[in-house]
Amino acid sequence: MKTFRLRGLHLLLQEDKKELTEEQVKIQEGLVINREEDGWWLVEAVVAESGVATFQQLLNEACKVVMEVLISHTQNDPATMVGRVRSIRSLTDRYSILIDGKMAVKKEEVFNYILETLIEDGYSGDELLTEFKKRKQDRGSWSRHLARSLYKQYRTQGYSPLDHAE
Repeated sequence: MKTFRLRGLHLLLQEDKKELTEEQVKIQEGLVINREEDGWWLVEAVVAESGVATFQQLLNEACKVVMEVLISHTQNDPATMVGRVRSIRSLTDRYSILIDGKMAVKKEEVFNYILETLIEDGYSGDELLTEFKKRKQDRGSWSRHLARSLYKQYRTQGYSPLDHAE
């Protein structure tokens, strides 16, 4: 097992089959553990009472959530995971949220998505290479674009991308 410090947590939520919303979780502290068991990770986020409502709803409904997890350093690109809230535990003046998760988007998938969008935007030759280098430096936001694109794609096909993350 490998343990990392949780530096940020961003949830992508779809309420009542409506538009996708984003929620930046204000964490007080946390850990991310690579359990090294078939790709499973454990995310622990410690949040104030004001930040627990969304997690309580996810736990009560037993539904999965797409999340971007910032691990170790704030300069790192976020890891896109699909997870399910395992438990919420009350501490003295805050709450510990445990989430089981799996990686949903690999680095090469983000690069492929960037390249596909560049081709759709009409880039070719040297312009394509220059713009690709520019866009891949902001891989974190492109990961978010890809997650949104997957939601839209699956929504039109009548099922959720979360159905496949077990």
